[in-house]
Amino acid sequence: KSHGGSDISRRKSCQFRTAESLVFSPRFPAFCLSFKMADNEEERKLIKQLFYRGHSNEEIVGMLSKCHGIDISLSTLKRRLKDLGMSRRYLEYDPNNVRTAILELLDGPNSTVGYRSVWHNLRMKGIVVPRVVVQKMLKEIDPDGVESRKAHRLKRREYHCLGPNSAWHADGYDKLKPYGFPIHGCIDGFSRKVIWLYITRSNNYPDNIAAYYLDAVKQLGGCPRELDTDLGTENGTLAGIHSFFMNDPDSHRYVSSPRNQRIESWWSFLRKNWSTWWINLFKDMIEKGVLNTADQLHLECLWYCFSELLQMDLERVRNSWNTHYIRKSRHDTIAGRPDALFHLPERYGGTDNQIVPLSPHDISYAYSHLVQKDEDNDYQEYFQYVIQSLNKKKPEHWREALQMYRELLDIAVNGR
Repeated sequence: KSHGGSDISRRKSCQFRTAESLVFSPRFPAFCLSFKMADNEEERKLIKQLFYRGHSNEEIVGMLSKCHGIDISLSTLKRRLKDLGMSRRYLEYDPNNVRTAILELLDGPNSTVGYRSVWHNLRMKGIVVPRVVVQKMLKEIDPDGVESRKAHRLKRREYHCLGPNSAWHADGYDKLKPYGFPIHGCIDGFSRKVIWLYITRSNNYPDNIAAYYLDAVKQLGGCPRELDTDLGTENGTLAGIHSFFMNDPDSHRYVSSPRNQRIESWWSFLRKNWSTWWINLFKDMIEKGVLNTADQLHLECLWYCFSELLQMDLERVRNSWNTHYIRKSRHDTIAGRPDALFHLPERYGGTDNQIVPLSPHDISYAYSHLVQKDEDNDYQEYFQYVIQSLNKKKPEHWREALQMYRELLDIAVNGR
């Protein structure tokens, strides 16, 4: 009898452990949510929470024990679930409540997720409904979204801009940088007119970028209201000049590449329609042993022979783009030619006079005090001397440029 009594007391002591003993028990690691023994109400709350998160009965028992210090058997859990009216097979739900909950989920970031994610989010809200019901309702509520996800297309963010010169987007393009030809460009947000597009010695050099901006501002007689660039340090001088013109540091915004969508989208166009060909040409030169991008002499010679030709070709691409017709699309893109959209925005629903006029004094001040001049390059001076000595002119075709590159490199290396 005494033995039985001690056994009962041991079971009770194990069943009703104090919170203090649990804290120092190695069975309950530090990441557990709570080490206090829960009363019946807290236990029910935890069971509901774990159930709605989609855990199996076995997982619920294990998590109650490990993370909350609540030891119950599988059969006890099933009784608790039955008392709470929670079942995985026989579900009762109000279709109107489910529809309302789905609409609330779709009105936000969840608008891009599939029906499985929606179904899981509903469960976490305590709305238990068969997954096939959610799938059918999504097809009724958001048929376009269902088709887009089926085609693996992301939902695009709509771009809003009042008119030309309301916002410019500037960025560098590095696909040709391994061959010594980084590019920098800027596009108007409303019209998609390319404001500038330059081959540069380095699109990481702040003064180069600032000079392109000032050239455009001087030509137009003013600056845009907003200027967006990425987070690169090369944009520091540009940001300072624009903020000085606007007398507002918030008029320039550092944004991530996905947010700088106008110029990023245009780089995709440039890759498909222009730069791929040049990349393949330079790759062929490397494979044939004509070009070594690890040799500065090779890169400087390549720059001398091809840079002006590439710039002429880029200007052609820019003019072609600015005068081509952009068709209207399902993404609320304004149809028209970039040049016309830029200069005649009122005909296309835009607002004119968004440019901020600047005095010649302010522009001159920026030129003289904020922009430094590039230093002379000994390689370029040498190649220019050789060309003048041979009484030749700069190439106007890529084949001529390639031939000149071979000749100049042979003279520089072999002296002949």
